[in-house]
Amino acid sequence: MIVIEDIEQVPSLDIPVHLAIGMFDGVHIGHQAVIEACLNAAKNDEGMASVLTFWPHPSKILRPEAAVPQIMPLESKLWTLERKGLGSSIVQGFHTKFAGLEAHEFIPYLKQHIPTLRTLFVGENFRFGKGRKGDVKALQQSAIEKGVHVVSMEHCKYDGEIVSSTRIRRLLQEDRFNEIRFLLGHPYTVMGKTGVGRKIGRTIGFPTLNIDWSPELKPPYGVYAVRLICHEKRDCSQDPINGVANYGIRPTYDVGDEPVLEVHLFKSFELDYGAQVAVELVEFIRPEQKFESQEDLVRQIGADVTIAKKMLRQEDS
Repeated sequence: MIVIEDIEQVPSLDIPVHLAIGMFDGVHIGHQAVIEACLNAAKNDEGMASVLTFWPHPSKILRPEAAVPQIMPLESKLWTLERKGLGSSIVQGFHTKFAGLEAHEFIPYLKQHIPTLRTLFVGENFRFGKGRKGDVKALQQSAIEKGVHVVSMEHCKYDGEIVSSTRIRRLLQEDRFNEIRFLLGHPYTVMGKTGVGRKIGRTIGFPTLNIDWSPELKPPYGVYAVRLICHEKRDCSQDPINGVANYGIRPTYDVGDEPVLEVHLFKSFELDYGAQVAVELVEFIRPEQKFESQEDLVRQIGADVTIAKKMLRQEDS
């Protein structure tokens, strides 16, 4: 996927552009409905579909004392957007200049840098402009003057409640990890590089890969059934490799308070240190715990492997 780091860097295009706009934190099923509508419009129009997203989250600039922690780091978001079929994304840096755009200046600003812009796709609660004064109705009125059509997508619901990034954050904070998969519509994905660990796993028969990853909003500490996908094609195959992982502070070995993601793969697989990988946390198995002996730990890991294999078989069936 082509990633454009600022709207002012969008190259000249001679085809119609259909643009989905939003933070897209989590790229949940509501976001996916917006993106799918954008993709379909571009296909029917022989145009280009793209998203305009933002980084950092506006709250980090406007309310740094109460910044909203993100479900996904930017890299994970872009990875997921690409897997949803997008060929390009615009990552607009949210800085004071951009935040200072008045609502009536927003559409002219977009048209200035994307002259062939034809359609905008937004959620029904979309707000824009300085002080978030603009709403969808104002966006549609402003867009008409510039020959741009605005499509407002209704909220998506699950179990009678609106699907939102806020709802997913709440579930993560309440350690209700296995519920978020239905709202995301895809596995929660970790993006990071393989790093050097203490190699304890090798000594007990369960070698692991350490993944360098520091999310703003941490998932529950514990054991997960996982799949590993190598992000860089030059490093390895794109076929997922099943495994089991522990995310946490490894209390049995008392190695510190900084959480680490350690992945044990079910088949032998070599990766160079620094390889970029995606790890899908498919299902939470159990909370992290401290064991009285190494033997107890090894016995439990064996049980975790059995459970993870069963879970992943069920996922594949």
